[in-house]
Amino acid sequence: MKQFSRTISVLPVQSIETACRWYADVLGLEVVYRHEGKQEGEETNYAVMTRDSVQVHLILDEPPPYGDTWTQAGTGYLYLRVYDIRAMYADVQARGIGFEHALETAIWGAEGFEIRDPGGNLVRIEGEM
Repeated sequence: MKQFSRTISVLPVQSIETACRWYADVLGLEVVYRHEGKQEGEETNYAVMTRDSVQVHLILDEPPPYGDTWTQAGTGYLYLRVYDIRAMYADVQARGIGFEHALETAIWGAEGFEIRDPGGNLVRIEGEM
């Protein structure tokens, strides 16, 4: 019997607004939910973005007692698989994004590259094998 239906990545970021713009501009994700604060002027502390069957959640890096060690910006890792890695690489490159690692074939045979989001989280993008 199947039990699990999907997994969702939650990435800690320093600014929800900045991260949402970056993920929209660089990877084409779309915001489908923002958790707005209850107090006027309270910063948005959570967002959900999607594209195709991928869902990425962003959580604000907040100081204790609100945050936890795993919600510190720059500690996240997002691993994405795409159907056309060369087209995705060209698209990201055309946007002027600096690469942590340029397109290369990994020792396991998959082509991929790595970039960092504005919060310092590593994003690995690989082609389907």
